Amino acid sequence: MSPYRLYLLVCGLGSFAARTAFTLNLVYQATVVGLSPLQLVLVGTVMEGVCFVAQVPTGVIADVVSRRLSVIVGYLLMGAGLLVWGLFPSFTAILVANVIWSIGAVCVDGAEEAWAADEIEPDRVTSAFVRGGQLAQAGSLLGILAAVGLASFALAVPIVAGGLVTVALGVLLMVLMKEERWAPSATTHGSWRSMRRQVVTGGRAVRGSALLAGIVAGTFFAGLSSEGFDRLSQPFLLPMLGDRPIELVFGGLAMIAALGSIVATGMLGRRLDTTHPRRVGRLLAAVNAVTAAGMIAFGLSGQWWVAVPLYLLVRLLRDTADPIMNVWLVAATGPESRATVFSIQAQADALGQIAGGPPVGVVAQRRSLGAGLSVAGLFLLPAVALFALAARRSQPVRADVVVEPLA
Repeated sequence: MSPYRLYLLVCGLGSFAARTAFTLNLVYQATVVGLSPLQLVLVGTVMEGVCFVAQVPTGVIADVVSRRLSVIVGYLLMGAGLLVWGLFPSFTAILVANVIWSIGAVCVDGAEEAWAADEIEPDRVTSAFVRGGQLAQAGSLLGILAAVGLASFALAVPIVAGGLVTVALGVLLMVLMKEERWAPSATTHGSWRSMRRQVVTGGRAVRGSALLAGIVAGTFFAGLSSEGFDRLSQPFLLPMLGDRPIELVFGGLAMIAALGSIVATGMLGRRLDTTHPRRVGRLLAAVNAVTAAGMIAFGLSGQWWVAVPLYLLVRLLRDTADPIMNVWLVAATGPESRATVFSIQAQADALGQIAGGPPVGVVAQRRSLGAGLSVAGLFLLPAVALFALAARRSQPVRADVVVEPLA
């Protein structure tokens, strides 16, 4: 199989397996395993912490040893983690499974795209990434349907099935994946010293720019907010279900959210004026302001017909915020530090999630799930202010900056 076709297969099949496993995962943890609100949040905090710590060493392995090896090991570890997750319904087992899965996810992250960029013909790389994104969306939708169907047997079945498919993908890559156009460099490109220089360059760019500092600081507060909503929103809806079938309800909500995200991102890509970063920043601040209000109202809601629209609104707005942020960062950075600034921004988000999860979990444990969700919404308010202030510092895009359309 050609690298082009193999990459498309990985995008579609990997997304299918992940969505099959995770669509009803939180419902499984809350009902089958019986995790408390604090335990639910701690599971996510462990995942974010492991990903944060493992990001640099796994990146060095991919650059210095082998991207192919990093991707294969990553899928095998993710599959193994999901199998432990679904087969052993206990808090300790899920924590162990999270560590295994997170290391695998970090091994794949970045290495997969780097392998594709090296092995696929240069004139087909862009096409591969676009088509791969489309197939990932299709695989995600099919994974939701598979999760709903398999959950009719037991809520653990979709998680185990997703783990088996992920392991099978890793084994398939051992047979089909080649690495013929790349070899470890004798230079320091992938070394710790080179990475340190890049981090220093990116750090100076952030410290020397009030705009970038505001974006990174705002991202930290957005991260403080996101972990609580991610981990507690579905368990919060559970008591409101009544006699409604759990798998059909949450599967349907996941499908609506996924389709809404596809439509919203497509509309955004056609209408967002990327040559005016100040407007982009203001739009991001407005999106986060409505998201914060939606989270707070969601936590205070007690009726199904009020909570569900707010839940979908918050999910849609959060998905929409990601491409807006990407456009803003591209416009605000130079090519010499852009990749590193993106990495710093991602690390700020991860640190925020690590720091914000436990306090929200404690509030949810001692007061109520709704109170924890409302606190998560309050955490987002400083991000709104920081993004608004950063937007005032934004200047028109320089002539040498080319921003690709989102769609």
